[in-house]
Amino acid sequence: MAEYESIHGTRVRYLSSDPTLDSSTEGQVWYNSTSGTNKALVQIKAWSSSGPMTTARGNGGAAGTSTSAFVASGYTTTAVANTEEYSGFNWLAGGNVNTARPQTAGAGTETAGLIAGGFEPPSTGKTEEYNGTSWSEQNDMNVERRTMSGTAGTQTAALFFGGYRDITPTPNGAMNSTESYNGTSWTSESALNTAVWQNTGSGIQTAAVSVGGPPTQTEHYDGSSWTTDVAINTARLAAGAAGTTSNILFYGGTTDGGDTGLSAKTEEYDGTSWTEVADMAVARRGLGKAGASNNAIAMGGLGPAKSNTEEFTSSINVITAASWASGGNMGDKRAFSQGAGTQTAGIVFGGLWPSPAGGGGRIADTEEYNGSSWSEGGALNTGRSQTGGFGLQTAAVITSGVNPPGALTNITEEYNGSSWTTVNTNPLSLRDGSCSGTLTAGLFFAGTSSGSAPDISVTTVEYDGTNWTSGGNLGTARYGMGSAGTQSDTLGFGGYISGGGGLQSVVEAYNGTSWTSSPALAVSQFNGASGGTNSSQAWFAGGLVGSTPNISGITQQYDGTGWSGVTPLSTARRALVGGGTSSAAFGAGGYGPGGVNTLVNSTEELTGETSVATASTLTTS
Repeated sequence: MAEYESIHGTRVRYLSSDPTLDSSTEGQVWYNSTSGTNKALVQIKAWSSSGPMTTARGNGGAAGTSTSAFVASGYTTTAVANTEEYSGFNWLAGGNVNTARPQTAGAGTETAGLIAGGFEPPSTGKTEEYNGTSWSEQNDMNVERRTMSGTAGTQTAALFFGGYRDITPTPNGAMNSTESYNGTSWTSESALNTAVWQNTGSGIQTAAVSVGGPPTQTEHYDGSSWTTDVAINTARLAAGAAGTTSNILFYGGTTDGGDTGLSAKTEEYDGTSWTEVADMAVARRGLGKAGASNNAIAMGGLGPAKSNTEEFTSSINVITAASWASGGNMGDKRAFSQGAGTQTAGIVFGGLWPSPAGGGGRIADTEEYNGSSWSEGGALNTGRSQTGGFGLQTAAVITSGVNPPGALTNITEEYNGSSWTTVNTNPLSLRDGSCSGTLTAGLFFAGTSSGSAPDISVTTVEYDGTNWTSGGNLGTARYGMGSAGTQSDTLGFGGYISGGGGLQSVVEAYNGTSWTSSPALAVSQFNGASGGTNSSQAWFAGGLVGSTPNISGITQQYDGTGWSGVTPLSTARRALVGGGTSSAAFGAGGYGPGGVNTLVNSTEELTGETSVATASTLTTS
């Protein structure tokens, strides 16, 4: 029998404790003499649940990445026309397709999507393109078909292959036909070696994979011809796939074409052979698929119609997703307050609360949070709502906003941990402005004087603990933005533009002098809680979201590269307040889905995602 060293080139080490677990030790095997176990650092492959789709469905057209995907049309108990967009955790409504139909295939991205084919009945070659808002009819495929694969490529460079053709009155059955799409028209390409239907696939237009269908074989496409490759372990129809020609994930489906043979099996191809890895939690067929082999997404499906979303990860790290948990309730129910500080030393001041006369009153109340409970602090000298605020629990600033009986103010006050003192006024009398920084180095920007489009500000002012001075102007005027950072390193994101502009996904970064564009939010968001330490780390939770605004608990986080969704707030709400960082934050108060009569005083605490390299114990069986 060959020894481990002769196979892998290294010896099994004998250690009293585990070595440092990082990428340098990946693949190593050792014996831990203290625990008496053989251990190794290998990739952990697992599926985890994500946010469910709003409409349970299967056999829709789907494509995209693990943080930005779509599912369009499909079947519940009848054909549906609606589209849903996935942000990495949450689903939001998109535009309806022009022709509702199941058994389509998809390609492209959430903002440049493509679906083609399907079953009207009979089979159709209809093609539609998506721009992130609406679908438009394009040239039909050359051959009508349904239940084919179309997950290879982009909106302007796609490849669809296989499927089933049924032209009344003569059904033609499974197909080996392949067609490419260039953004305008379809072109016939080399045929598959074996006709298949209810197959799946992945890759790009010039390097694609077809997997499953009635046979177990796999075929690879190199841009000119198909080559039959090694077979999958379990023959399945209507499954999902993600990855490249040398690294593919194949998951779900049905072994008998119906609901009695539903499968949760997952197989992985490494360029040589197929290996069974972790099963999905929910067996299904006709599921939507997106992502890559190490972060694939399974969306919806049939057996019957399902809304479940699952994410696949392959990593040496055990990943614990970011999540919100209940904290202590504030003494007052309030909305449109301002806050500052950290998760264990937070502060909330001002806002709106119900008044005996009805309609709500602007308050001067201050509350302080220690990470578990709230206590009363010193009252503001001028009660108000929709203010700006920044700083720490013991050194905070409130500025601008709306005071009774609804007039704009530019009053600024400073808090020393026990009482508020009125100081030099802000040159801007605005509401719903955004802030960042500290008491001696603060920033106030954007906002509005009336809510109408001409009165939305792009102005920035800086505070040094005594005086206000002008800073650089924003590129896009809006109000109700989220914010994070310091006076010289701030991020401003989302917000609202009146007069038809609606909710925004625009993000800008400030370097102490000027604003520049930064990666946009995954989902347009307004009127939520936010925080973060700088322009490379931020979070935005709750508020109104989407192209058709609705109250949500959606939480987005920024890592310096892009925005992704994490576990949402337990209670959907808007006009809430918050503070802290992406790894430890709080959100409190606000209005629930029922509107102004649903003020809440609940607090939720965010614990950020953790990723820890974890060794596996080797056993025999």
